[in-house]
Amino acid sequence: LSAKEVHVLRVQYFMAVGAVLAAIVSVLFPMGYFGPLSSRVRGLFVAHTRTGNPLVDSVSEHQPASPQAFWQYLHYACPMAPFGLALLLRKKDSCFKNGVWFMVSYAVTVYYFSTKMQRLVLLAGPAAA
Repeated sequence: LSAKEVHVLRVQYFMAVGAVLAAIVSVLFPMGYFGPLSSRVRGLFVAHTRTGNPLVDSVSEHQPASPQAFWQYLHYACPMAPFGLALLLRKKDSCFKNGVWFMVSYAVTVYYFSTKMQRLVLLAGPAAA
Protein backbone atom coordinates (compact mmCIF):
# COMPACT_ATOMS: atom_id res chain seq x y z
CA LEU A 1 0.00 0.00 0.00
CA SER A 2 1.14 3.49 -0.74
CA ALA A 3 1.27 6.21 1.90
CA LYS A 4 -1.88 7.83 0.51
CA GLU A 5 -3.81 4.54 0.60
CA VAL A 6 -2.72 3.94 4.20
CA HIS A 7 -3.87 7.44 5.12
CA VAL A 8 -7.27 6.90 3.48
CA LEU A 9 -7.61 3.52 5.22
CA ARG A 10 -6.81 5.08 8.61
CA VAL A 11 -9.35 7.85 8.10
CA GLN A 12 -12.04 5.34 7.14
CA TYR A 13 -11.22 3.15 10.12
CA PHE A 14 -11.33 5.99 12.63
CA MET A 15 -14.56 7.33 11.15
CA ALA A 16 -16.16 3.88 11.51
CA VAL A 17 -14.93 3.52 15.10
CA GLY A 18 -16.15 7.06 15.88
CA ALA A 19 -19.59 6.27 14.45
CA VAL A 20 -19.85 3.11 16.56
CA LEU A 21 -18.77 4.98 19.71
CA ALA A 22 -21.24 7.80 18.99
CA ALA A 23 -24.03 5.23 18.62
CA ILE A 24 -23.11 3.57 21.92
CA VAL A 25 -22.96 6.93 23.72
CA SER A 26 -26.29 8.01 22.24
CA VAL A 27 -27.91 4.86 23.65
CA LEU A 28 -26.25 4.97 27.09
CA PHE A 29 -26.49 8.72 27.74
CA PRO A 30 -30.32 8.92 28.11
CA MET A 31 -30.19 5.90 30.43
CA GLY A 32 -28.09 7.92 32.88
CA TYR A 33 -25.00 5.76 32.47
CA PHE A 34 -22.67 8.77 32.36
CA GLY A 35 -22.57 10.85 35.53
CA PRO A 36 -21.48 14.46 35.78
CA LEU A 37 -17.78 15.24 35.80
CA SER A 38 -16.22 15.66 39.21
CA SER A 39 -15.37 19.15 40.38
CA ARG A 40 -11.65 18.38 40.13
CA VAL A 41 -11.96 17.51 36.44
CA ARG A 42 -14.16 20.54 35.78
CA GLY A 43 -11.56 22.71 37.52
CA LEU A 44 -9.05 21.83 34.78
CA PHE A 45 -11.33 23.12 32.03
CA VAL A 46 -13.38 25.89 33.65
CA ALA A 47 -11.36 28.59 35.40
CA HIS A 48 -13.90 29.56 38.05
CA THR A 49 -14.68 25.99 39.18
CA ARG A 50 -13.13 24.87 42.43
CA THR A 51 -13.14 21.46 44.08
CA GLY A 52 -15.37 22.52 46.94
CA ASN A 53 -12.80 21.34 49.44
CA PRO A 54 -11.12 24.42 51.02
CA LEU A 55 -8.07 22.39 51.99
CA VAL A 56 -7.45 21.25 48.40
CA ASP A 57 -8.22 24.70 46.95
CA SER A 58 -5.72 26.37 49.27
CA VAL A 59 -2.78 24.10 48.35
CA SER A 60 -0.43 26.00 46.07
CA GLU A 61 0.23 22.93 43.89
CA HIS A 62 -3.41 23.03 42.78
CA GLN A 63 -3.26 26.66 41.67
CA PRO A 64 -2.51 27.69 38.08
CA ALA A 65 1.18 27.73 37.18
CA SER A 66 2.98 31.01 36.69
CA PRO A 67 5.69 31.76 34.09
CA GLN A 68 8.20 31.76 36.95
CA ALA A 69 7.33 28.12 37.68
CA PHE A 70 8.09 27.13 34.10
CA TRP A 71 11.43 28.94 34.31
CA GLN A 72 12.24 27.39 37.69
CA TYR A 73 11.60 23.80 36.61
CA LEU A 74 12.56 23.90 32.91
CA HIS A 75 15.08 26.78 32.85
CA TYR A 76 16.62 27.23 29.36
CA ALA A 77 14.56 24.41 27.86
CA CYS A 78 11.41 26.51 28.33
CA PRO A 79 12.09 29.20 25.69
CA MET A 80 13.81 26.70 23.37
CA ALA A 81 10.96 24.15 23.25
CA PRO A 82 8.92 25.96 20.55
CA PHE A 83 11.99 26.07 18.29
CA GLY A 84 12.48 22.33 18.78
CA LEU A 85 8.88 21.61 17.85
CA ALA A 86 9.21 23.81 14.78
CA LEU A 87 12.33 21.90 13.73
CA LEU A 88 10.48 18.61 14.17
CA LEU A 89 7.72 19.73 11.85
CA ARG A 90 10.11 21.29 9.33
CA LYS A 91 12.02 18.10 8.58
CA LYS A 92 11.23 16.53 5.23
CA ASP A 93 8.61 13.77 5.47
CA SER A 94 8.23 14.37 9.22
CA CYS A 95 4.50 14.98 8.86
CA PHE A 96 3.98 11.28 8.22
CA LYS A 97 5.93 9.95 11.20
CA ASN A 98 4.03 8.86 14.28
CA GLY A 99 6.77 9.93 16.69
CA VAL A 100 6.63 13.53 15.49
CA TRP A 101 2.87 13.75 15.90
CA PHE A 102 3.07 12.10 19.32
CA MET A 103 5.64 14.65 20.46
CA VAL A 104 3.63 17.60 19.15
CA SER A 105 0.36 16.37 20.67
CA TYR A 106 2.11 15.53 23.97
CA ALA A 107 3.71 18.98 24.14
CA VAL A 108 0.44 20.80 23.45
CA THR A 109 -1.52 18.68 25.94
CA VAL A 110 1.09 18.98 28.67
CA TYR A 111 1.36 22.73 28.19
CA TYR A 112 -2.41 23.14 28.48
CA PHE A 113 -2.73 21.11 31.67
CA SER A 114 0.45 22.47 33.27
CA THR A 115 -0.92 26.01 32.98
CA LYS A 116 -3.99 24.84 34.90
CA MET A 117 -2.22 23.18 37.83
CA GLN A 118 1.22 23.92 39.30
CA ARG A 119 2.16 20.31 40.00
CA LEU A 120 1.72 19.32 36.37
CA VAL A 121 4.59 21.55 35.20
CA LEU A 122 6.96 18.64 35.81
CA LEU A 123 5.20 16.68 33.06
CA ALA A 124 6.47 19.30 30.59
CA GLY A 125 10.08 18.21 31.17
CA PRO A 126 10.20 15.48 28.50
CA ALA A 127 8.41 17.72 25.99
CA ALA A 128 10.82 20.59 26.61
CA ALA A 129 13.87 18.36 26.36
